[in-house]
Amino acid sequence: MFKNNKVVDERLHKKSSELGARMFPVLGIIELVFLIVKIACGLPFMVYVLEICILVGGVVMWLFEELRFGTLFVKEKDDILKELSNKAKSQAFMMMFWIVIIGELLYIFLIDKKYYFWVLTYIVSWLPCAIYITISAVSGGILVFGSKQKEKNVKKDLAIRTFFGSIFFGFVTGTGFYIRDGAFYPKGLIGVVLLAAGWGIPFYFMFIGIMKLSEKKADKNIEKVDDRDEK
Repeated sequence: MFKNNKVVDERLHKKSSELGARMFPVLGIIELVFLIVKIACGLPFMVYVLEICILVGGVVMWLFEELRFGTLFVKEKDDILKELSNKAKSQAFMMMFWIVIIGELLYIFLIDKKYYFWVLTYIVSWLPCAIYITISAVSGGILVFGSKQKEKNVKKDLAIRTFFGSIFFGFVTGTGFYIRDGAFYPKGLIGVVLLAAGWGIPFYFMFIGIMKLSEKKADKNIEKVDDRDEK
């Protein structure tokens, strides 16, 4: 059984890297298209600087990891080298993804209101990738808790991260509630709390539900491995 768990763990890491590697060029192409569109529209540099950061950060990360694994200049890769190459692309994708997520919040906070419309480009960038990875992860049984103790730790860690993430979201998107005519408006903090709760609570329970669905799929995959070994 220990051997089977090890095999399944390796499969989960491999599948996870494959998903990230698959989305690396997709996210890159989307950001490149939006960069060209914004430049063609004559928008200020601040409106498309995030695209430049995403593309440069992703490419640099990918090249660094490929060179570190020694897979960049290998034309014909065996399974091991392909797995390492996927890992490099996956890590580069994750860097790009989080630059988009954090960057769009900073964009809303820092940019002039007349350019708020362009924040939609960032949502269009990360949302399809997130949906695809989530659906693929659940159907493939990649998201798992593991032991009961790990499940407890994951839920605790997720709750902490969601709390701080939702507070940040509330403050960034709810600026109009607590800043009025250039002055601080204390009662507006209630709006910030409501925004944070409205985003954080559904996100937490939705993510836990997704992991439970994925774990059921993973259990079925383990049963298949056990059945093959018995035969």
